[in-house]
Amino acid sequence: MENYSYLVCLDCGKKIPVFGESHIDEVAGEFGVPVLGKMLVDVRLAEAVENEKFAEVINEYLAAAVNKI
Repeated sequence: MENYSYLVCLDCGKKIPVFGESHIDEVAGEFGVPVLGKMLVDVRLAEAVENEKFAEVINEYLAAAVNKI
């Protein structure tokens, strides 16, 4: 699972790789392990944590990980 993989522009929907282009697929391939998912920076998740509501959030970004597990 790659954390802080990108963020999505709230105005145009464009994916922005804040910390540069990801290399998780290449690294996982070298070690022969699957990439379970790519978690983006999401203000909704941060707000949920601040409001003690994180357990109530439906996190679609983890669906791939859940399916592979």
